[in-house]
This record gives sequence, structure tokens and C-alpha cells, in this order.
Amino acid sequence: MQTHAAPLRVESLPETGPSYRVDVLSWAEVGDHGVSYLNGSRRETLQWASVLYGLAAEVGEPEGVRTVVFDLVVERKDREAVVCRFDAEPGLDAQELAMQIAAGLGRTRCSRSLLALATDGAASRNVPDLDTLADEAIAELGL
Repeated sequence: MQTHAAPLRVESLPETGPSYRVDVLSWAEVGDHGVSYLNGSRRETLQWASVLYGLAAEVGEPEGVRTVVFDLVVERKDREAVVCRFDAEPGLDAQELAMQIAAGLGRTRCSRSLLALATDGAASRNVPDLDTLADEAIAELGL
């Protein structure tokens, strides 16, 4: 007796979109040489020379809890960006951090929103959530 297997049907997988991979920096402190953070039990520093681009946005609903998120792009490939992220309370603290980041990176490696935060005290990018931030960052980076 001979059995016939059903023909294999190969379905094409949908093309995956750009990837925005985030590594959160614990206990981040911005300084002259970069961003110091806690990695396990050791402090490490992400040097300014290792950062390709800096972004900032205020995240949250207008009437709810808001935070300023800083994303530092440390790797960029054709359709992928790897960022190191930390956040701060809106206001003077966030503005001072933005000023230090802009000074460390230089204006050409900063988003308009990061520069606005550094000069005016308010990020020009306001998003409701982190997914929207990732989508807008992907568009800005041209991924």
C-alpha cells in the first residue's frame, strides 16, 4: 500500500520591520566622559565616543504621570538600532541632563527634541507611550 503525503505548502513569512532594541541603564549618572551606570554590582561608563546619536522625549499622558526619556543610540545597522535608555523627572533635572548630553555629544549628534530640552527646558517630542517613542525614533533614524 502506497501513501501519498500532502504536498508541502510554504507560506512566506511577513517581512519584519525595523528593530529598536532598548537596554535600560540602571542608576544612570551623566558626566563629562559619558553616562555612568550600574551593571550588576559594578559601575561602568558609556563613553560619549561610543554614542552615535542622542534622542529625548517626554513620555506619558498630558494629565497623567510623565517622564523624560533619553535614548542614546550605540549601534545602528540597516534596519536595527540599539539604544541605551534612562529617564528623569521633567523640569530642571531633565534640562541639566540634556545640556550635559548635548555638550558631550555635540549638536550634530543630538535630536531636535534633545536640543530643545537643553535650551528651553522642554522636549519638543511628546509621546503617550514607549512604543510610540520607538516608532518615531525609527522614523527619525531612517530605519
